[in-house]
Amino acid sequence: MIPTSLFGIDTEACNEFFKLLPELLIISEIEDPEYESMLYDTLELEGFEQIKKINKYIGFDEQKWDDEINQEIISTLEITKYPDVSMVENLLTLENVDCVLISNWLHFLKNIHPIYDKEACLALEMMGLNVPFNPNDLTCYSKYVSVIEGLKLYAPAGALPEYALPRQRLLQLGLSMWFNQPRE
Repeated sequence: MIPTSLFGIDTEACNEFFKLLPELLIISEIEDPEYESMLYDTLELEGFEQIKKINKYIGFDEQKWDDEINQEIISTLEITKYPDVSMVENLLTLENVDCVLISNWLHFLKNIHPIYDKEACLALEMMGLNVPFNPNDLTCYSKYVSVIEGLKLYAPAGALPEYALPRQRLLQLGLSMWFNQPRE
């Protein structure tokens, strides 16, 4: 049964994606020791030190926020429960903060939220789903999270190979690779 978040999906395209997913993951960045290390290294740090490490890893220029803002960021991220991302809306008011950055923070802090990715959104559009990539629109990111979760639930047995990575990451990488595949 197709989850409601996937309403309107082109099931043939979706099934093609899942059929190719194991191969797509092999040619993707699935074997990235630095990424895998980040998944666990951030868990060993506390407070805003986690955010600093993530920012450095993704190349986000460190902002000069005061301790109150730093604490607000950490508190907001801590209370955000997957798959609902509505709690992070207040963070979008901070200078240079968008949903891509927030998705990275959530991904590495919680090891579950998918990283907001333009190519993955374009792949979802190829499946007939309206999932626009708009880094400054929380509604678009929220829909992306819901659709990734729907794909995770809809995935046929064996479509998501066993890796030491979150399944949301596998889907995001796979979608990006699928979008970039040559088409006839």
